[in-house]
Amino acid sequence: MRMRNLAVAATLIPVLLVPGCGTDAGVANAAPAAQKAARPSLTDQAAAAAGSDDPVVNAYYAYRIALDAMMRSGGGKTAALQQVMTPKMYQAISAQAKYFRTKKLHNTGATKVLWAQRTIASNGVIVSACYDTSAARTVNSRGHSVLPNTTPTRWLDQMRVLPQQSGWIVDGGTTTPNAC
Repeated sequence: MRMRNLAVAATLIPVLLVPGCGTDAGVANAAPAAQKAARPSLTDQAAAAAGSDDPVVNAYYAYRIALDAMMRSGGGKTAALQQVMTPKMYQAISAQAKYFRTKKLHNTGATKVLWAQRTIASNGVIVSACYDTSAARTVNSRGHSVLPNTTPTRWLDQMRVLPQQSGWIVDGGTTTPNAC
């Protein structure tokens, strides 16, 4: 038994004598530093969701992602909304967020954009988009749906998108029930 321990020690001694090997410092220096995973920005998430290189369409997707996050949070997460919409629209959506908070409502699931395309109109660049809300339910604090079963699940957005210094942002528009 002693011979075996001696053989193991004799084998490991040269390894331990090599600079940086066998010490905690050597292991720490040899291993790459751990890094916190970067959270993708709304623009990155929107581009991935849209599968589009069009920054105007991606601005619309970023708006939908931020709006869904706010509604799932029960009106609490509104900071991301400021990045994707004009101050006037943010003021209107903040009123909706406040309503969600005071009534203790939140959405389960998320809306799904079925298609989105940009058009040029007399009042600017418009993104027309069809989205489906069948996977997103608005519920109260008890988890009961607050919308009637007859509420449409397909909606057509006609949103004006404006250029901003760092990209494009949503300025408002219309949303109507539509079997798009």
